[in-house]
Amino acid sequence: MEESLNLKQLRNLIQKNKWVLIASTGISILLMLIYITFFSTSIYRSSTEVLINQSVPENAQMKSQDVQANLQLVNTYASIMKSPGLLEQVSKKINNKYTVKELTDMIKINSTSDSQVITISVEGEDPKEIVTIANSIVQSFKGEIPKIMQIDNVYILAKATFDKDAPAVKPSKGLLLMVAAALGVIIGIIIMFIRHLLDNSIKTADDVEALLNLPVLTIISEIKEESVFTKNKRSGSRRKRGR
Repeated sequence: MEESLNLKQLRNLIQKNKWVLIASTGISILLMLIYITFFSTSIYRSSTEVLINQSVPENAQMKSQDVQANLQLVNTYASIMKSPGLLEQVSKKINNKYTVKELTDMIKINSTSDSQVITISVEGEDPKEIVTIANSIVQSFKGEIPKIMQIDNVYILAKATFDKDAPAVKPSKGLLLMVAAALGVIIGIIIMFIRHLLDNSIKTADDVEALLNLPVLTIISEIKEESVFTKNKRSGSRRKRGR
C-alpha cells in the first residue's frame, strides 16, 4: 500500500483518530495543571522607584547639561545599588537570611536611556519579604550616596508596598498551559501517524490495486450475520405459508 496521504485521506485519518488527539491534549494539560498546583514555586515581584537629580537652589533653573549629567549618573547609581557593600547592609537588616549573592540574583535594576528614574525590582517566594528587601535597598542606597558622591540627589518616588492579591509573576500559568496543549497535540499527531504506518490492513479498493497491481472488477458489500439470519427466517416463514 502507498503510505502517502492526500488531503482527503489525511482528513479521514484525523477524523478517525480525533479521540486520540483530544485525549493526548487533555492529559497533557491535566499533567501541567498538577505540576503548577503541587510542584511549581510561585515567584512574586515588588518594585520601588527613585529619581536621580542634582541639588539646585530654590527657584534656580536646571540646565540641559545638568540633566545630561544626571542621565549619565543613572548607570553609575544602578551599579552601586547592586554593589556588595550596599547589599551587605541590606542582608544585615533582614537578619542575614539571604547572602549577598542571593540578593544580587533577586534584584533587577531597570532604567531607560532618557529617564532619570531608576526602578528597583525584587523577586522572591515571600511577597512580604521582598517588599522589605526592596525598601531596605532604597533606604541604604539613599543613605550611602551622600557619603560616596558627596551630593544628596536621590529622591524616593514610590516605596514598595505589600498587596495580598498580587499575582505571581512566575511561572506564567497561561503560557505553560498553552505549551502543554501544543505538546499534547504534537504527541497525538505522532501517535496517529504511528498507528497509520503500523496498520497493514486493506481498507479500500485502491489499497487492493496498489498491493496486487491489478484492477478491481467488482466490490462485494459486507454481509452481516444478522442480515443473513433475518433473511433465512423470512424465507422459512414464506415456505410454511405456501404449504
